[in-house]
Amino acid sequence: MNRFIIIALLVVLTVGVYMFYDFYSLAVTYFYFLLFFLIADIIYKRKINLIHVWCAGFVYIILSEAFITFGINFYKNGLDALQYLIVANNLILIGYYSNNSSPQVNKQNGKYEYTTKKLGVFLLIVCILFYITATLPSALASFALGREAAAEGENFVISSIVNSMGFLLPSVILFYFYHIKKTSLLISFLLSSPIFLILFMGGSRFPLLFSFLGFFLTYQNLSSTKFSKKKIFLLGMALVILLSASYAMKEFRTGERNVTNYTEQTEEYRDLPTYVSQYLSNEGIIDMTSLMIEHFSYHDHLYGASSSFITYFWIPRVIWEDKPTMLGHWFIRQYRGGFSQGHSASFGFTGDLFADFGYLSLLFVLFIGRLIKSAENFQDKALASNNYKVILGAMLFPYVFFFVRSPITASMTFLGILFFFFLFKKTVFKELKMLKN
Repeated sequence: MNRFIIIALLVVLTVGVYMFYDFYSLAVTYFYFLLFFLIADIIYKRKINLIHVWCAGFVYIILSEAFITFGINFYKNGLDALQYLIVANNLILIGYYSNNSSPQVNKQNGKYEYTTKKLGVFLLIVCILFYITATLPSALASFALGREAAAEGENFVISSIVNSMGFLLPSVILFYFYHIKKTSLLISFLLSSPIFLILFMGGSRFPLLFSFLGFFLTYQNLSSTKFSKKKIFLLGMALVILLSASYAMKEFRTGERNVTNYTEQTEEYRDLPTYVSQYLSNEGIIDMTSLMIEHFSYHDHLYGASSSFITYFWIPRVIWEDKPTMLGHWFIRQYRGGFSQGHSASFGFTGDLFADFGYLSLLFVLFIGRLIKSAENFQDKALASNNYKVILGAMLFPYVFFFVRSPITASMTFLGILFFFFLFKKTVFKELKMLKN
């Protein structure tokens, strides 16, 4: 379909959002719109793009809250919050389709191939052992006591750096052993399994998503057979593992009894959105957005102070004692109680922007949509390269998905991934340019 027609339809849909006066009816309508869009566009393009991952993330992380939380209709400003979030998501789509750029063909006379350096395997094993040693105690404590108790006294900067290494390592292991050394996929998986297990014991679904999905997508793009029955079977198994791990974390996480509790409705079948949303992730973003609308109707906006945290997050608090905290940390403590020191809430992709600029933040949201299209173009080239860049292209999928939940946290994580991506490239692998005949 012509992209101008799509943009026109999205504009009409955006205006129509404000014709709804019932919270639940608006949520149901938008659920089916995104479901139809995802199915139709994926079938039409015959591939899953970053914009599809974004929309799936919106349903999984934000829209599901409307169906699985009791009392949502009684949130003050709840309808306003849902309308704002849906309009913001529509502007993401409008920004995406307004960017008509396409991947640039590499016209260089040759392509890059990779081999390994002499100490490559030694450095890789050392990194795996270091990661296990550095994270296993915290993972065990988190599994036994809960994430909040385990996070007490943890150095945020150091833990973020180590975690970023864990997100990338399985994909690097796969590239080294499966792609270059031509060993069995099982070898790569067994070497990566301690990392997956530690991330699982850590009790958070999104880090596991970052690592496991990156590993699987790297394999999918490096494998010579793109659409075999084996690949379809492995994709199905990967989805089952991720969903099972997500459900297990949801059921067995402990030590977080004092945080805001969103009671989920599971007693009876009401409709498809409600039934499906029981298995999704209720992050309370609609609740937090409604609370922000109330707060900033009486207080000044922050005019960049919240979003700018990404520029100085790396400075240790021992050096800068008065360093501001993130929105998800200080805001909930102003209105809610009973939180541990390390707990923070999710405010979604609009949270910091709304805190800074209010409804004018929607202009920046439109720009995010254009960036997603540009990132998609880069990803297409990276995945088609069939070399080390495939890893970075694969990592964009979980980055975009996680961005829906927490842009600053996702970006901090991705910056760490970029650091280790180039570090492994220089220390483990050797880049060779293969000239064409």
